[in-house]
Amino acid sequence: MTESVMTKEVLSKSLIELCHYKRFEKITISDITQRCKLNRQTFYYHFSDKFDLLGWTYQHTAIHYLKENVTLENWHDQVLKMLQEIQSNAAFYRNTVQDESALLANQFSQLTCELFLELFSRLDNEERVSKANRLFYATFFSYGCGGMLIAWIVAGFKEYAEELAASFARLAKDTEKLAYQLYCEIEN
Repeated sequence: MTESVMTKEVLSKSLIELCHYKRFEKITISDITQRCKLNRQTFYYHFSDKFDLLGWTYQHTAIHYLKENVTLENWHDQVLKMLQEIQSNAAFYRNTVQDESALLANQFSQLTCELFLELFSRLDNEERVSKANRLFYATFFSYGCGGMLIAWIVAGFKEYAEELAASFARLAKDTEKLAYQLYCEIEN
């Protein structure tokens, strides 16, 4: 691990710890650097602002599960790992989503959009649906998934992570089944 990554992890850990007792919107760069005994200049060498640090923290604590070799076949398992990671840092995620939900929703939606595009490409190998429409459908579904993720966090994790992961996986599978049924109807 490089020194740069280790420094980023120290700053990230400081942010996570601060979020256990202080609202994200109230946390300053000075709070973060004082907590981990680094100077502000070091912070700004690695991040442009606290939102940049927050995005990096999301990527390296939870979102990375959807970046590393995720496929439609292992989608459920990877989403479950991500949700369990989010739940294990519940105070941090509730706090940051309360003040800044768009960042996490967008990161999650970008990755799920890629998966839905893959699904639609598989289902429409004869390209009966235009690329523009496939992109629209993938974006629509992915923003819905992002909204569900944020709603789950804001509601205090009322559903088990396993249930939500299963719902996300079922959405992909049901979409695949419905598309196949429509394809069969068109062929007949």
